[in-house]
Amino acid sequence: MQSITYSGYRRTRRGIQVLEVLLLFPVLLIATLSFFVLGPTVTIRQNVQHAAEETAREVAKKIGTQTTTIIATDVVNEVLSVHGLDLSMNGVRADVWEYDDGGGGSIIHTPLGDTANVAAPTTPVGFNDPEQVIVQVTVEVGSAPIPNILSNMNFDITGRYLVHRATAFRDP
Repeated sequence: MQSITYSGYRRTRRGIQVLEVLLLFPVLLIATLSFFVLGPTVTIRQNVQHAAEETAREVAKKIGTQTTTIIATDVVNEVLSVHGLDLSMNGVRADVWEYDDGGGGSIIHTPLGDTANVAAPTTPVGFNDPEQVIVQVTVEVGSAPIPNILSNMNFDITGRYLVHRATAFRDP
C-alpha cells in the first residue's frame, strides 16, 4: 500500500478542525443537557397551570354540602398525579380565595398542602367580586421530577417554584 502524505495546507487545516471541535463541544454539551432540564420543567409548569385553572373552575361550581377543601384537594391531586405529585408531598401547595357564602362579605383563604415549607402567597389584588374564586398552585422545583444535571455548571434550579394563579367566576 502506498501512503498519501499530507501537504502543509491539509496538515494545518486538520489542526483547525480539531480546535473547532474542542471549542464547540462544551457549548453543544450544555445545550444538549439543558433540553433534559427545560423539557420536564415546561411540562410540569403546564401541568401546574392546568391544575390551578381546573381547581378554580371546580370550586366555582360547588353546590350544597361540597367543601372547598375536598374539591380543591381532589382536583389538584388528580391533575398533578401525572407527574407523581400531590398535596401530601413537601413543596406542593394550593391556596384558594373565595368570599363567604353566608353573605358576610369576608374573604376566606383556604391553604392546602405543604404550608410549613412553602411560603404563603399574598392576597390577590383586585379580588372584589363575591362570585370570584382564585386558586394558586405552587410546586417547588426540587420536589418535582426534574433532573438537576446542570448544577455542576452553576445552573442550579433547586429552591425555585413553579407558580400559577387562576380565576373563575360562579354562576349567579
